[in-house]
Amino acid sequence: MSHSLLPRVFAGLLLGTVVVGPALAGPASIAPDTALPSAGAVIEQVEARQPVAAKPLQVLFVGNSYTFYNDMPKIVQQMSIDAAQPRPLAVKDVTWGGASLEAHWHKGDVQQALASQHWDYVVIQDFSTMPVEHPETTRKYVRLVSDAARNSGAQPILYMTWAREYDPAMQAQLDSVYTELANATHSLLAPVGKAWMEALADAHKPDLYIQDGSHPTYSGSYLAASVFYSLIYGAQPPAPSIALASRFEQADVVGLQRHAWNSLQALDVALRSVPSQVQATR
Repeated sequence: MSHSLLPRVFAGLLLGTVVVGPALAGPASIAPDTALPSAGAVIEQVEARQPVAAKPLQVLFVGNSYTFYNDMPKIVQQMSIDAAQPRPLAVKDVTWGGASLEAHWHKGDVQQALASQHWDYVVIQDFSTMPVEHPETTRKYVRLVSDAARNSGAQPILYMTWAREYDPAMQAQLDSVYTELANATHSLLAPVGKAWMEALADAHKPDLYIQDGSHPTYSGSYLAASVFYSLIYGAQPPAPSIALASRFEQADVVGLQRHAWNSLQALDVALRSVPSQVQATR
């Protein structure tokens, strides 16, 4: 093989082509003044054609034990992984027991977290009885946190929590305050409390509360996670693994997913419509 053909063969190998027959016949196949691509240029072209992995959706959860019990944010994240979503979730929570949004705001941990990186969603949960006992305080701090989230480039999601087991009537006030605020702040709404109430009215009533009548069992946290997953992805969650299925306390997993889905479909479309900048999740 002549030395003049070696560059062509080398370039062909880099390009993933096989050089045969007339291509090796002589100089008539390539004009003498035709520049062959350099090895670096060829590699750059190949790399440019490689698919780029989509970035995970970054979700910040702000709240208290109603959020961190059973590591609920991680349950939602695992659902996105098990479902092989093109953009799975990456989650972080700013939570501590008994925290209210007012306490978070004055501590400055929410502002610090918002400034630390880009977030696609910020989930906002107040102390469980605050919307009932001090609704104006909830209104004030939901507005502050949701405005800060939006100003940082994130879409706020309001986390409507559930009534205490001994006082189911408080759910109506929770529904009213969170729905009003979601409309006023142009936030999405995760109607977890509504999903709980529907599940508890089911003939096969699941065990959603632990003995204190306030905090969630694993089934209760899974139901909450199902609402968040369905809100973000517009679909019901995947079936849980066998290992996870053993953790449900006399609960029908399919039923929990159905209650989560029903609670979302009952909302006004504006409260469950993913914004255009993250519509790739659906």
